[in-house]
Amino acid sequence: MSSNYVPTGPCLVLDPGISKEGRIILLDSKGNNHRCDIKPLGGNMSFSHTWKGWILSSNRKDFYTFLYDPRTCDKIELPHFTHDLPRVFECRMSDNPTNTGCIVVILHPDEPYFWYCRIGEVSEWIKYDYDVGSQQCDSKGLIWEKVIIDNLTSCKGKFYFPISSVKHGIIEFNPTPVIQIVTMHGMPRGFRARSCNFEMDDEPYKFYAFFEGKLNITSIALYKVDLVKQRKFELESNCVYWIGPSDGSMHIFNIVEGTHRVCYQPSEDLPKLSSKAFWLLSSNQTV
Repeated sequence: MSSNYVPTGPCLVLDPGISKEGRIILLDSKGNNHRCDIKPLGGNMSFSHTWKGWILSSNRKDFYTFLYDPRTCDKIELPHFTHDLPRVFECRMSDNPTNTGCIVVILHPDEPYFWYCRIGEVSEWIKYDYDVGSQQCDSKGLIWEKVIIDNLTSCKGKFYFPISSVKHGIIEFNPTPVIQIVTMHGMPRGFRARSCNFEMDDEPYKFYAFFEGKLNITSIALYKVDLVKQRKFELESNCVYWIGPSDGSMHIFNIVEGTHRVCYQPSEDLPKLSSKAFWLLSSNQTV
């Protein structure tokens, strides 16, 4: 099998950039492991997975920045991004990048601003400072800091992000960024949970894993976010994937059948997996 072979999606990027060439390990939907070379994930690159499989990659040496589809090898050049970025950063797009006018947003990981550009329309990255509120950083309420946007998700040309357990922000470009903050109803109070946001079938969703203590997961839930009526609707979910924090193995739990299995076990030939694995989706696939 060619080292450049990428299985049909969705597949999970388990260990990105383990070599300078970008050799990685993928887990496909059947639980099979594949090694392949995706150079935009290589050691000299800062990168982010974006819209349905596209990767935004920026060379740390010459700042050459582009979008790349690992299955078709299609490439879309972007303005050079000359700002410092961590190895893996957060980037989202408003639409399919092959559409002229698609907005690309890069979040600063530590400061309240982001950069954006429009594919095919703007030849530079534009910086935008935002203020979506402040959060308490100590028990006495003496130290406060501005909220930093993360977990940005695109849906129907807009971007949304969580601010707290019940508040969401929405970014719309008209043509410059406009931010709206809404309060979401229908959530339990006083809960502890890990969560993530994503888009599915052109609708925004939010996944929760509720827990007690450090590792005792009590329940899980998938919510569809209604940005018009400002509610979340709980739906049944199928399987949960997670990487064991101690041994780096990949687990799959089927919620409907109540079954659990380990689909990837590190060994002398297979390295321990990164806890920052992410989904790599086919660019022409709706999930």
